[in-house]
Amino acid sequence: MSNPLAVSGGTPVRNTATDPWPEWPLHTTEEWESKIEPLLKEVYFSGHEGSGGAMIKRFSEQYAQYTGTNYALFMPHGTDSISAAVAGALDLDGFSAGGEVIVPNYTFVATASAVLERRCTVVFVDISPETFTIDPEAVEAAIGPETRAILPVHLGGHPADMGALREIAQRHELAIIEDCAQAHGAEYQTKKVGALGDVGAFSFQASKNLTSGEGGMVTTNDKDIHDRVSAFMNVGRAPDGARWEYPRLGWNYRPSEYLAAILIARLELLEAQTQHRNRNATYLSDALKSIAGITPPQLAPWVTKHGYHLYCLKYNREGFGGKSRQAFVDALSAEGVPCSIGYRSPLSEEPGMAHVAQKYPNLIRSLPCPNAASVCEQSVWLFQNLLLGSETDMDQIVEAITKIHGAWN
Repeated sequence: MSNPLAVSGGTPVRNTATDPWPEWPLHTTEEWESKIEPLLKEVYFSGHEGSGGAMIKRFSEQYAQYTGTNYALFMPHGTDSISAAVAGALDLDGFSAGGEVIVPNYTFVATASAVLERRCTVVFVDISPETFTIDPEAVEAAIGPETRAILPVHLGGHPADMGALREIAQRHELAIIEDCAQAHGAEYQTKKVGALGDVGAFSFQASKNLTSGEGGMVTTNDKDIHDRVSAFMNVGRAPDGARWEYPRLGWNYRPSEYLAAILIARLELLEAQTQHRNRNATYLSDALKSIAGITPPQLAPWVTKHGYHLYCLKYNREGFGGKSRQAFVDALSAEGVPCSIGYRSPLSEEPGMAHVAQKYPNLIRSLPCPNAASVCEQSVWLFQNLLLGSETDMDQIVEAITKIHGAWN
């Protein structure tokens, strides 16, 4: 073999020590000096670093406008945002059982843990094997007398089948709570996620396509939900209410003005970055679809813009000489293309969740999820920062996969 695989001691396709992938978050001296430093300085000298400041209000209004919603409420974390969205949509005080919430079994743990935190029962259902998002037919089959909401996850940035889910929700009088943590900028039939259900929850955690290290947002068009979420995060106060009046019981989930300042600067870049990721993803998928054993991400017809927080491949070992997926991930990483197997198992089977189900069987109900299990065995994730590179960078990803394919066949 003229060029052995890097995992076996050969020369990698990309030397990431001398040619690193785009860092995340992107940062430049010019951006710091012209955008971020002046905003942070404004907060510093304002005398309002938390409550009463102008940055949070400004960013929330900008984010509502960006998502096409009437309201947006800034939160400290994405997990808090899901909890607040559940509480707001279902009018929960946290002291009584909240009913069942249907959740896909292929998602980050916070999707379910935030539901449990609100004293709701999680009902795990299967996903579509093409989109990795919640299967409407599985949702319909899971609905029971205690069901109160559907919580679709726009996994990796691919919008769920919101048209089908809205029809189901309307027939059964259920709320829809969108988990948009991985889907900033994604669109369903030209409409941004976070504006498609009753309420949406976003994350600005460090890996996300819009980040301040930590942070979150709840979006809605419903004033009652907005008011309940506002009370939830601000010790029970009404929006613009008196400081010492508490019409509801709430908690303290107030974020920092400094985080809002950073996000104001970065929100300006989000749409262009999302378009850049989409262009590179399309280019990459066109190049990879001819390689036996690799299935590029499959976009449903309703997707007018993918968020591409993740570029989710499916790997079939039969196309690679029977080599395991882990061997492929190790080989691709060694060639200078960082990647991951993603979620190792359906969330219901993760030890923490399985422990809760065993100890509190009334809090978790799991339906058969063969598609989620299959995706967990086949998925390979490339991360969003890779898609911020050039077409030449995409060519190197293709070259690395082609090299591995040739070596194993």
